[in-house]
Amino acid sequence: MDKWCDKVALVTGGNSGIGLATVELLLDRHLKVIAIDKYLDKLETLQKDDQNIEKGKSKKLFPIKADLCKEEEVTKAFQWIENNLGEINLLVNNAGMGGITSLLEEWKLMLGVNVVAFGLCITETVKLMRKTKTSNGIIINITSNLSHFVPDYPPFHFYSATKHAAKALVEGFRQEFLSLEIPIRITSVSPGFVKTGIIRSSLGKNVEKHLYENYPSICPQEIASAIEYILSTPPDVTIREIAIGPTGSKN
Repeated sequence: MDKWCDKVALVTGGNSGIGLATVELLLDRHLKVIAIDKYLDKLETLQKDDQNIEKGKSKKLFPIKADLCKEEEVTKAFQWIENNLGEINLLVNNAGMGGITSLLEEWKLMLGVNVVAFGLCITETVKLMRKTKTSNGIIINITSNLSHFVPDYPPFHFYSATKHAAKALVEGFRQEFLSLEIPIRITSVSPGFVKTGIIRSSLGKNVEKHLYENYPSICPQEIASAIEYILSTPPDVTIREIAIGPTGSKN
């Protein structure tokens, strides 16, 4: 991981869950980290933490408040990155939203977050990487085990569809990078059931409690460890996908 010291990483959805765990890990590995989210409270707390200030981590964390569904806010964020840090070496494309009701009622908003904004962040990252001739750039996309099947549960129907689309987008970008000879590696991490805030925010505390008590789960730090593994590989190795989940889970 020494080769990533002082490199510039962008983490979307960095204020909680897998995003926040990834931000913390990358800071520990001495990267400069831009974290984009609609909410910044946990990131700002991390930035003001006395221990982080003492170790100089707070000077390497750059929270940016932005709604990824608004293209102008995404463009503005990437312009800030170019103007202030000069380049991006790593994108962890993590932001997403879960299902609340059913496919019939919420497809448009979820499509905007999980597919359109997802693809937009990849596109803007590639533009900047090519403009700055970034070497050994990596794009890591957090998808889901639901990109492999459709569960028998209405709130997850369209969520699963968006994750299938995200997985297809990643493969499409990979093929285009090859045909255009763009030296960027792209991969995805497909987590199973992870203890993040997405269940509570979409389905409520009671459902969250029931799921955590009755189904095996893993913590966000274990997904961050998978990201660290990808970053540890040499430039001639591409990890196309890592599927990771709790022991004992059916999917």
